[in-house]
Amino acid sequence: MAGDETDALIITIFLRDLSAEYGIRILLKDGDHPLAKLRRLEFVKGSLPTGLSLEDVLAKRPVIKKVEGERILFYPPTFRLHSQSPPSPEWAYALCGIRAYAPTLMEAEQEALKMLRGFGHLGR
Repeated sequence: MAGDETDALIITIFLRDLSAEYGIRILLKDGDHPLAKLRRLEFVKGSLPTGLSLEDVLAKRPVIKKVEGERILFYPPTFRLHSQSPPSPEWAYALCGIRAYAPTLMEAEQEALKMLRGFGHLGR
């Protein structure tokens, strides 16, 4: 899965959801995964063996996607911008100084790309 962080993360989330839906164990080993902490993952019924969720593991930093020279930042639901702020039930995304939310990472990516195309039409 070398390359784009968000594409790799979407596949990882798909495998996690598959594990949860069918109650199966999935082991993902990928030395080229762009997110170092996701190079070896095991899901048992949708959870990591430690009991943490995938989002808990990702909460330390945003996932970055570069498109047309712009950085789009995706924040998992458990990410806290400030230590006192409560976690959001949705994925946050930020680009060009604008922050918004979507229920899933795929929807956040789709909306962010729409916004980026809109900015392109405005000459930004």
